[in-house]
Amino acid sequence: MNWMGVVLLGLTLTACNKEPGEGGKAEIRGTVYEQRYGATSGNPQGDPYPIAEQRVYIVYGDNEYADDDTRTGPNGEFRFAWLRKGSYKIYVISECNDYINCTEAIYRTVEVDERKEVVNVDRMTIRNY
Repeated sequence: MNWMGVVLLGLTLTACNKEPGEGGKAEIRGTVYEQRYGATSGNPQGDPYPIAEQRVYIVYGDNEYADDDTRTGPNGEFRFAWLRKGSYKIYVISECNDYINCTEAIYRTVEVDERKEVVNVDRMTIRNY
């Protein structure tokens, strides 16, 4: 085998081992709800409801920061499409009641095991004071 054959073989083998991220046919879907809380009492006000235009973030594999984001539709649903097999973290930002202007991330870890799998994330509920 000449050097060109070795290079092509190396490229072929590394191309088969793809990291989590875009370029596949899988999807991750979910719904974000909002729960309102009394600013002074800290008690829930009414029932949670689907929230539109909430930003949802996705982290591919072991990355430290968000790789992409989307916004929820009118019914609170979101979708990340064209994903490869692998591990993903989905998160939304919620208010916390400890300090003024305090936020916290609500995470869900998701495994995509099949090439064309549709994975549904458990409902995510943010707080709003």
